Amino acid sequence: MNNQLRLPGLILLLAAASAAAVLDNGRIRVEARLVEGRLTEKYLARDGARWVEVAEFRASGRQLRRTIVPVSNGPWLRVTTRMTSASPSPLHSFADHYRFLHPPDWTFSPSVGGFNPDAQYKAPLILVQSGRLAFAIVPDVTVLAREQLKRCSHALDLDVPAGPLLAVGFIPSRRAFHSVFEEDQDALWTPPSPLENSYYLYVSATAVPREAYREAVRFHWDRFASPALPSAAASQAGTHPKYKSLALWEDWRHMAWDLESPEQWLHVPLPGGGTGGAVRMMRWGSPRPSLYLGAWFNSIRTAHGMALYARRQHRPELMELARETLRAALQAPGVDGAFKCIAVPSDNAKECVWAAGDGSGRSVRDGFLGFDMSWTGYWMLQWRAAGLPDSDQVLARCRRLADFLIARQSPDGMLPTRFDEDGAVDLRLSRQLPAETGPVVRFLLALHDQDPRPRYLDAARKGLAFLDRQVVPQRKWYDFETFWSCSPRLEAFDARTAQWPANDLALLHTVAAYLAAHRATGESVWLARGESLLDYLLLYQQSWTNPVLEGLTNPHMLLGGFTTQNSDAEWSDARQSLCGNVLLDYYRATGKVEYLERGVSALRAQFPVSPSENWAHGGYGGKAGASGFHWGTGSGMATVEIEDDYLRDAVIDLAAGRGVG
Repeated sequence: MNNQLRLPGLILLLAAASAAAVLDNGRIRVEARLVEGRLTEKYLARDGARWVEVAEFRASGRQLRRTIVPVSNGPWLRVTTRMTSASPSPLHSFADHYRFLHPPDWTFSPSVGGFNPDAQYKAPLILVQSGRLAFAIVPDVTVLAREQLKRCSHALDLDVPAGPLLAVGFIPSRRAFHSVFEEDQDALWTPPSPLENSYYLYVSATAVPREAYREAVRFHWDRFASPALPSAAASQAGTHPKYKSLALWEDWRHMAWDLESPEQWLHVPLPGGGTGGAVRMMRWGSPRPSLYLGAWFNSIRTAHGMALYARRQHRPELMELARETLRAALQAPGVDGAFKCIAVPSDNAKECVWAAGDGSGRSVRDGFLGFDMSWTGYWMLQWRAAGLPDSDQVLARCRRLADFLIARQSPDGMLPTRFDEDGAVDLRLSRQLPAETGPVVRFLLALHDQDPRPRYLDAARKGLAFLDRQVVPQRKWYDFETFWSCSPRLEAFDARTAQWPANDLALLHTVAAYLAAHRATGESVWLARGESLLDYLLLYQQSWTNPVLEGLTNPHMLLGGFTTQNSDAEWSDARQSLCGNVLLDYYRATGKVEYLERGVSALRAQFPVSPSENWAHGGYGGKAGASGFHWGTGSGMATVEIEDDYLRDAVIDLAAGRGVG
């Protein structure tokens, strides 16, 4: 046995002898004991004057070298397990397993089922927490090389009923369904020599209950993302053949607004006469093109970006096109303030079929959808706030929508989002999608900002109270995308990870709604709750780029992009453009420069992916297909235009001593 206490770390070599060693940095204590080739490590954390056992590690058999080094004086350790055998033979896995020693009341795994190969490593973390006691594993992604990942995936695994047990290491994987993976029990692979498994452990007895994940998202950004930021600007260059010459924002502007938008424009006859229009979609109603005002593909958000560009550049012909989209939103038919959000003109362009919106993976024709209408209403209000033309009818339209939604609010505060053709609430479907209250609240608060009537704020407060009780604590982030898009139908608690199926689309709107509530009321509680929830959203933001993905043109190409669900695995989905706005709003509210860096990174992340909506739709592979201009190039460019007056060419935060170009 060769064991010695070395500052700043502990080195253990498993052999046949027996010995003991201790590592203590004042906050974390590791007690290691080797008896007849069996190693036991106890992980303790300081809570005031006492030490509390948090987790344990056991190993035996192989010739292993363990190195444990504290990360500064904080609650993090870097661990490396090295296989020392000179001639390794084929093996199934090489992983370390830990047991959390307390019944958890909060857990996190990136995927339902708990098995997470590196395809799921956007912000890689498995975490268990019991009150103030918390234990987590974060793989060191900086040492994960393409060659090794091609041999065998690196993986995190969380099994709550079994311990909880947490595992990290090289474990072969296979797809269980869609983009959810499981361990491939039959696979063997030949490791390189030497083989090292490196990762970080978080051990704490003083974590904020149910909020230890916030320590992890700080760690991800500081350890993995920030060092890559100086070279990240190169990642906004195009990769598609028609985009390869595009790098500067001016290049992208010319392509998106001057060329693609007019070429793809669809004119739509409106019920009251006149013409609406937008960049066309080929989705519902295909093979005929359509206009979308939906929760995903929202033409008025894109037109808002084009209108800002047209105003800056004095381009009246582009402004006139953008005004057609506003007219479509203002005149879409409906009942009692509700309105349709998809328009499909006939071949002769003299009449139009209208449908509800993005209510499922294939869109919905009948009824009305609260998410789609609220998001459209929100962007009509942003159009008015920006002082763009034809804003005089916006308040009247949005007041009618707000009255429709508030009149149907449930006694417990839920704002329903599924309605029949006559405007009656479909309570069963609305209750199935409780997180969709978030985007409705965001709309009501945006309306209150421009028309401060008490009933808008009262309804928004009730909606937030409902989310505080029924969604946020349990993380029940169900919206239409969770079950009716790429995700399988999983309206069931996942016992292995102690999590519900979740998605981040309504979540990102809820994060924005809390900040809007803070602005409307001045009450700091809303900002605190919003920032806590923002950090939860950041578990979906990429802190690195997996080198095993295909078609990469830059080692940091996908940094800052967002994935979607805990039962899906795509990289850099187009929602990152929406998240970029929210992150920059939180930077302006808090002054925390990390949110500035994350926001700019999210803003950039769409452009190497364009015109597609994401990269590696199944978690591995290359660029996915294109869904349309409004969930790709157009939505990304709109975000740039919205933030242009603030960001300019660079933002320097003098207080933090950091800046973003």
